[in-house]
Amino acid sequence: MCCGRADHAIKVAMSVPGAAQPANVRPPAPGAMAIPQFEYIGKTALTVVSPISGRHYRFAAPGARLAADVRDRSWLAFVPNLKRIN
Repeated sequence: MCCGRADHAIKVAMSVPGAAQPANVRPPAPGAMAIPQFEYIGKTALTVVSPISGRHYRFAAPGARLAADVRDRSWLAFVPNLKRIN
């Protein structure tokens, strides 16, 4: 129970194995937590530096595939000549 003060920490309810879950809680969709992979479909090579994670992605040649940081998934989807493969 909270006193309503903003400077107090929020309590987090812990689930107990075997306990009933609320009806509106759904497990993640299959593949929701999968590591995203991208394939380079350009003509030469490509290096991309993510402004989100700071990670450098080096696609050395056409057809190169790399696993991406989950945080970069949406950003990489808009990079020309990169195709998400999973």
